[in-house]
Amino acid sequence: MKEREEAARVRVERLQGELAALNVQIAAAEDELSRLEITRETLATLGGEHISPALQFESSLSGDANPDDLSAPVPPVVNLATGEVPAEGDWPVLALLARTDVPLRAKQICEQTGETVDHRHIETLRMRLKRMVRHGWLDEPERGLFALADSVRAPVQP
Repeated sequence: MKEREEAARVRVERLQGELAALNVQIAAAEDELSRLEITRETLATLGGEHISPALQFESSLSGDANPDDLSAPVPPVVNLATGEVPAEGDWPVLALLARTDVPLRAKQICEQTGETVDHRHIETLRMRLKRMVRHGWLDEPERGLFALADSVRAPVQP
């Protein structure tokens, strides 16, 4: 019985190691995707194809524009320190956290954003949240709890 228990323990440790390695790969792929999205938007702006969401947001703040007349959506938050806007795929999470006064766990965020609440989706979201912490959009005041970073606030609506 003890041998089976030890074999199960070794298997669990091996699987945890594989999961950690996969989480590192997911984080790296998400970082690359984020950089590629920014590059694509920059190149499109330089080529005059369209105005990036960041420039659309800046133009909505300057002047007396009517927010109902804007063709592009306004991001839920901006980084006050850098003036950056988040990647559009992160908007639902950031909008949710901008509306809450308390840090949330990945599972709570999945539930409240309408994402599938299973282990795989929760772990994928947790990796995205960790990426957003590294990029300065979120803080992790306690392990597993996520909140908006102090330098990130909802834009002032005219």
